[in-house]
Amino acid sequence: MKNADTVVKKKINYSSCGDLLRRILARDGWTLVPSAGAVCNRDRANVAPDSIFLAQKNGRRIAFFFSDQPVRKLTMAFRTIQRRDRGQFKLIGVLIAPTTAEMQQLKSVDVAGRFPRAFFASLEEIRRIASGDVPAMPERSGGMASFQAEVIANTPIGGRQSSLYRLAFKAPALHDILPPQFIMMDATPTTESGFGSRAVRRSNLRGAIDLTPRPLLKRPFGVCRDFHPHFPADYVKHLSLPPSLALVLHPPPADYFDMLYKVLPDGMGTPLMTKLKRGQKIGMVGPLGRPFDVRQLRAEGVEEIHVIGGGVGMAPLILLVEALLYYAFPVKVFLGIAKLESLRYRDELAPTLRSGLTPTLRLRDAYVYIDDLLAAGVKAADIHVSCDSEVPTKIVRGIPKKNLFHGLVPEQYRKYLHDDPSPHSGDVYAFTCGPNRMMELVAEMAQQAGVRLQVLMEKRMACGMGVCFSCVQKVRRPNGAEDYARVCMEGPLFDAKDILWKNDDSKQISENSCCAAHC
Repeated sequence: MKNADTVVKKKINYSSCGDLLRRILARDGWTLVPSAGAVCNRDRANVAPDSIFLAQKNGRRIAFFFSDQPVRKLTMAFRTIQRRDRGQFKLIGVLIAPTTAEMQQLKSVDVAGRFPRAFFASLEEIRRIASGDVPAMPERSGGMASFQAEVIANTPIGGRQSSLYRLAFKAPALHDILPPQFIMMDATPTTESGFGSRAVRRSNLRGAIDLTPRPLLKRPFGVCRDFHPHFPADYVKHLSLPPSLALVLHPPPADYFDMLYKVLPDGMGTPLMTKLKRGQKIGMVGPLGRPFDVRQLRAEGVEEIHVIGGGVGMAPLILLVEALLYYAFPVKVFLGIAKLESLRYRDELAPTLRSGLTPTLRLRDAYVYIDDLLAAGVKAADIHVSCDSEVPTKIVRGIPKKNLFHGLVPEQYRKYLHDDPSPHSGDVYAFTCGPNRMMELVAEMAQQAGVRLQVLMEKRMACGMGVCFSCVQKVRRPNGAEDYARVCMEGPLFDAKDILWKNDDSKQISENSCCAAHC
């Protein structure tokens, strides 16, 4: 393991940095003072020791530390924050490095563990925010890699006959994934062999060989949630970061993830995936696809986000929703499903990942998507659910009855746009994922309402790296020419106005598929 003491050696001008932070925080009504004079002695137990500055507003505090402070003291300070705050996130700590590159070193998998519950920032990005700029996406410490992930849980959704599964896995090598990137994954464990794991006699050879067809290629899947060490799964819900400062604060790398997949009756890979068990290792490649820098929406003046997901098309949008809420964008979600009961499942991870390692919250009777959206910080009043095979009457997780709709999700979204009295101009942005026909309808109504829309495309893939050309989508280029774009390289997120929907030579996926290829 790297020695955190040797990562950053540069001295930092605290006074200059304090002036920048004070200017940024003032935009959102926060005050910044030197930590030593921030509180009286009786309140000092609520402040992290050794912080240089302290920001305050409405009972919330942000303690700022700098990378040139002794690492041992920093470690003790962040442990103190973790202990005193008890998961409420009313007191958080920020570790500031001189440059973005040095910040990336500090928040790397090998070093970040020294600073539990820390958020990371760099003076480089702080200067840009203070001057009114939005920083560009920082250089990532990793990149695409081939690795093994460990299965944590493989849970059916919606009952025993369900075709939908949630797969949770541990993969520290995937820490750099950003929405809406995806992974390519094997359908069987890496240790599995058609010849079995033990020697057999020649006479018994026929019984020892498994002749079940095995897929050779990996399958593409979008990541639904990521989980950070020392952070509860619903930490974003408890955050109330100053929106301007949030643009330069980075959480530590994630190490646990989950995804959803649908078992296709004519598929070869997804039925095999249902047999994956806890502790098994599966081969993966990722992260793949182009990331979307959510922070740039702030520079574009976006004030509200709409997210429209159809069926399992909602799964890869959850990670995006969490990022949007982290940066304090108001989000309204429109979820299209068959019926509410199809979302219920037994949450095996409730005592661990989903409650931050404290078994006080046991979501044994959980609802996929809905619980994930609430954990990401979406308010129940901002979740709209449409059911096409039943009239939804059951109130789930406090979602208002008026938000339950009988029909298809594009119909519900059209009704919302029609009934909402506020004009939908350049301040509203939307994202959608689901069956192609659903996304096409959403694109038409978004255009009519003046809402800018991004579509998350899903295609059959063989490599995920732009080599096989099996995932092409017909698009219109800026010069007006019609062309083919590789979803794995130029996507998976595209501007809706660039997509050519109605064409015979653009490969369309089945309406029953979602995050995975038709496998």
